[in-house]
Amino acid sequence: MRQDIQCLRGLAIIFVLSFHLSPNLFVNGYLGVDIFFVISGFLMAKNLTNLNLLDVHDFLKFYYKRFRRILPLYYLTCFIIVIMVHLYLPDFLWKNNNRYSLASLFLITNQLVIHDQGDYFTEFLSSASSMNAFLHLWSLSVEMQFYLLVPFIFLGMQFLKKDYLKLMAVTLITIFGFIGFAMILDKFAFNFLFLRLWQFSAGFIALFYIKIREARLLPKKSETADEGKTKFTSPISQHDLVISALSILALCMLPNVIPKLILRPLVTLATSLIIGCQSQDLRILNSKTLSYIGDVSYVLYLVHWPVISIFLTATVHSYLFCIVLIFILSIVLHHLFEKQYLKLEMKGIFPLVLLLIATNAYLQYSIRNDSFWKYQYTPEEKSIIERNHETYAPLYDIETRQSKCMEKDLEVEFEKHYLLGYCRFPPGKGNTSVMLIGNSYILTFVNQIEEHFKLNYTEFRYLSIIGSYGIFASSWKLSHQALELSRKQVELHKPDVLFVLPRYMQDANYPTEENDKLVAEMNSNIEFYERFTKRIYILDVLPNWSENFQTLFLQNFITRPDDMELLHLNKKKADLEMKNIRRRLKMIKCNKCKVFDLSQVFLEDDKYLTFDRDTLLSYIDNTVHLNAAGVRPCDTAFKNLTREIMDSL
Repeated sequence: MRQDIQCLRGLAIIFVLSFHLSPNLFVNGYLGVDIFFVISGFLMAKNLTNLNLLDVHDFLKFYYKRFRRILPLYYLTCFIIVIMVHLYLPDFLWKNNNRYSLASLFLITNQLVIHDQGDYFTEFLSSASSMNAFLHLWSLSVEMQFYLLVPFIFLGMQFLKKDYLKLMAVTLITIFGFIGFAMILDKFAFNFLFLRLWQFSAGFIALFYIKIREARLLPKKSETADEGKTKFTSPISQHDLVISALSILALCMLPNVIPKLILRPLVTLATSLIIGCQSQDLRILNSKTLSYIGDVSYVLYLVHWPVISIFLTATVHSYLFCIVLIFILSIVLHHLFEKQYLKLEMKGIFPLVLLLIATNAYLQYSIRNDSFWKYQYTPEEKSIIERNHETYAPLYDIETRQSKCMEKDLEVEFEKHYLLGYCRFPPGKGNTSVMLIGNSYILTFVNQIEEHFKLNYTEFRYLSIIGSYGIFASSWKLSHQALELSRKQVELHKPDVLFVLPRYMQDANYPTEENDKLVAEMNSNIEFYERFTKRIYILDVLPNWSENFQTLFLQNFITRPDDMELLHLNKKKADLEMKNIRRRLKMIKCNKCKVFDLSQVFLEDDKYLTFDRDTLLSYIDNTVHLNAAGVRPCDTAFKNLTREIMDSL
């Protein structure tokens, strides 16, 4: 194996490991996986160009070598991860891990992420808060699916006789593949093989570039007559190109976010360029240390994420423990298992793989059926877990929520499941009509607001739609439809009081401008609502809590009780994340409006509290919404608002 490629592997695993250890510092390190994809593309192309793919035996020979290299260590690691999950994580974290452990055995982890509509950078954010110890195996699934496909690609390539024609073909695959990747929804494209194929084909480019360059360097008879003539030389040396490419790879370690659609193609092409130039004279590409890290990179990749997701906390001691454990496990498995099974012939490999598959199959059965794995809680722990689960009233239990609605059907132009709820409560005994519009936050606060009016209304109704912000629309078509429906309902019912209760998303958080179009849209819609209402109350931005927070809270309570305070949000950082939306809300012009801020309810010194220290109840559920315990601190704020409304109208 070329030493420069092993050094590239070393760099790639360092990038990935750094990102998973500290995603807020090494924000671009996830692109190490992209480097692996390019390297795999080059190596597979190199292997396949030496085979006669019209011969079935050569096909099978290729598959055997790939499976021999990947599967034994892969299945052993899957077995170890399952045991780690069930020994070190509480049982409320098992269900999702069990699903992904099963998908991993069939090498379809990426497909399960797609099925779950998971986003690697949000729901499956690569940080210590992730509860999925099999998250990292998505890339191995993509690679194995690529290995199944690539012989057929090169079977077609055999009909192109010239290397420059093959180079043109793989270049077109890379270009059009990237265009397709950029145009498709990011969280789908991230995990889907055919939208990642352009990165593997960038490795193909490196191979055919090498073959063409080597062919040109062969001495020809005609050159002897031209020896005295001056030949054209490029002002940019190959050495300079490699240094530039390495500089691009170094951007993966920058602490500043670089847009993915800019840095990803740059890193992909830079890796292809380094491989194609075959540079051996640069120290970084000739480093024995980096080359050794490249040798153990496959083991490192397999073991690092389970260790991080299960054991990492925010303490320095925890970081040191995880780093040392990762490298010890990697070195031991590399020398005592990986290097040993690679020496085996076919008659040894097949029984080994079958044994590992059978062992994993039995383990999957055992963890689901044997009482041996049952997690033991203390009475106090069990009580806290049960009370937290009781506060998690599912937002989307529409039937229960609408049991007291007089009117709950509404004709809409979009698919009905996007309508989270429409409800008209029975008439009250007051003289004020109230209406709530927005998205899922309506379901979070509606009961609390309605109770504080104490039936002092003539009408009380709400309209909750996915993607509805009430006073503006995102680029999503549904968001525009929701805004239009909200305007029609306000015009139709003419409520005295209108509450706008949206959960603000990042798609409205881009930097503000001097003549901000979004602010102009907000003002236009507010002006429209003012024609039909007497008062408008708009919810300000709440902190951007993390996905699966309640599960994270309970995990820390069981396994890391001393680190519980680290779960509270840093105020400065939380405010910075949503500063542009908050700035826009301050820029709106409104005669009948009041923007009210609930985030202050959770503020203590320099942080936003995320749980009650006395009752040990989480304020946030797993869907980034306040649960029953989290809504309770807002009680005084809503009580004051409703009193203000009833006193003034």
